Amino acid sequence: MPNADHALLLFSHGSPDPEWARPLESLRDRLAAALPHQPVALAFLPPAEPDFGAVVADLAQAGVTRVTVSPVFLARGGHVKRDLPEMAAAATRMHGIAFTILPTLGESDVMLSAIAQWILDQTPGRS
Repeated sequence: MPNADHALLLFSHGSPDPEWARPLESLRDRLAAALPHQPVALAFLPPAEPDFGAVVADLAQAGVTRVTVSPVFLARGGHVKRDLPEMAAAATRMHGIAFTILPTLGESDVMLSAIAQWILDQTPGRS
C-alpha cells in the first residue's frame, strides 16, 4: 500500500459470491493505477469482506488520517444515508480519521448519461 495520509475508499453493498466483486475490484485497480501515491481500497457491507471497519483499521495502521469514501451505489438508500455515516463516525472516534463522503453514482449527471448511453447502445432496433 502506498504511504500517504489520504486514501480513497470505494464502498459497496457486497455479496458472498466472489464473482460479484470482480467489477469493483477492477474499478479499484484502475483507480489505484491512476493514483499511484495514494492508497485506494475497497470495502463492503457485512457479510461480504473486507468490511468497512477492517479496511479503515488497516488504513489507520498505515498512517492514513483522511479518507474520501466513494459509495459505489446507484442511489442513496439507507446504507448510504444512515449506515455509512454511522460507520464513518465510529471510525473517526476509534482511529481519528477524517472522512469525506462523495455522492452516489446516481447523483451524477455524467454517470446517468453514460449509463443511459450504454443502455441505448445495447438496445436492439435502435435507429
